[in-house]
Amino acid sequence: MLNLAAILITLAVSLQQDAAPMVGGRTVPPSLLRPLPSTGAVPLAIDPSILQSTDGSDGQSYERSAKDFIRTRFGSRRGLIRSTNLKQFSQWTVPASWQALWDAMQDQHDDVKLAFFDHLTTQGDIGEAMLAKIAIKATDTAIRHEATRRIRRPACDAVVAVIDLGLRDQRHVVANQAGLLAGKVDAFAVIPALIFAQATADEKKNDGDLAWIAIGSQISYVANVQAVVGDGAAAFTPVISNLQTGVLMRVQDAMVYNYRSDAHQSLVTLTTRDFGQSTADMGWDIKRWWRWFNEVYVPFKQARAAAAASVPTPAVPPVPEPPASAQTAPASNK
Repeated sequence: MLNLAAILITLAVSLQQDAAPMVGGRTVPPSLLRPLPSTGAVPLAIDPSILQSTDGSDGQSYERSAKDFIRTRFGSRRGLIRSTNLKQFSQWTVPASWQALWDAMQDQHDDVKLAFFDHLTTQGDIGEAMLAKIAIKATDTAIRHEATRRIRRPACDAVVAVIDLGLRDQRHVVANQAGLLAGKVDAFAVIPALIFAQATADEKKNDGDLAWIAIGSQISYVANVQAVVGDGAAAFTPVISNLQTGVLMRVQDAMVYNYRSDAHQSLVTLTTRDFGQSTADMGWDIKRWWRWFNEVYVPFKQARAAAAASVPTPAVPPVPEPPASAQTAPASNK
């Protein structure tokens, strides 16, 4: 037992020496220690190459095998056979096959999807990354909830990478749901991306006018006369025209602002929790958020990281030697 205690103490010390600075029990994400650029894109919080094993880069197609698996195992199966087949998801351990498997089960009952989710929880960080993809892109609210609640808090790097890419998606629904997931799994590392994802300005272009507004008045006047001739009589018929005066405004293009409420709420929640003061008063003002992040939040995180790094490693207490009686085998009673 004493030797085991010594091993555990040595292991704990080595982990403390190798780990990055910890604040509040968490490693400070590098994305929170560098200011945001004044131009260009926001740097990625995590290198997306961490997700390569899930993007089909192995060159194989799993679409047909996934469809065959779902059809033969769950097409018309009921009772004990179906329950047994639900456990066979354990054979799908190749991350590149999971998307094809998920696509193939869209018409199945929820028990199949939930069994697949449970299987993903056994596949480490990359399995949670697949859960994050489903939580962001699924259309069913209940399915998104089930995928979300199976992701550990705080989010691992693979999940952070999925959320970060989701926040940069051109589809507003995807970006908003990525922001919602960030708040639920404590993905503090994507705060910079959340600042710019909470609202977007999209230019609306069209051939011709989008709309027009006319404000004016009409004045009637005699534009011409037409002679009318009869037996022993002559007359003139007036031709009446209208004169339009005023202003005409034509709308040929426009800027459409999209406010992503879930992403905004996650931004406020995460920053308030981490900074210790409410950030709700900054509203949707992205320039103010950018200024606050660079001038207040980054120095705050740098100071805390420096303070955490300067804390001396606690001394390891010496391991007492076992007594001599414990090193000698007891005498035989024979």
